[in-house]
Amino acid sequence: MPAPRKFEPHYRRIIADIRGRIASGEWQPGHKLPSTKALAELYEVRSQSTVRQAITILIETGELYGHQGLGVFVAEQVTQR
Repeated sequence: MPAPRKFEPHYRRIIADIRGRIASGEWQPGHKLPSTKALAELYEVRSQSTVRQAITILIETGELYGHQGLGVFVAEQVTQR
C-alpha cells in the first residue's frame, strides 16, 4: 500500500504543471502565459497571489521572464534545475 501523500502547496503544483507544459512542448520559448487571473481559474486557486508566487519562482530560476505591461513568457533557454 503506498504511503499517503502529504499536502503539497498549491504554488508547487502550479510550478510542476507549468514545467510540464514547457517540457512537453505545449508552451514553447517565447510563449506568453495566460494572465494571473486566468491561471488562478485554470488551477482552481482562490488567490492570484498563489499564481504570482509560482511565477516569481520560475522567473528566479530562469524558466520564465516578464516584461512590465506585456506579460510573462517562457524563457528561450530553460536552465537546469
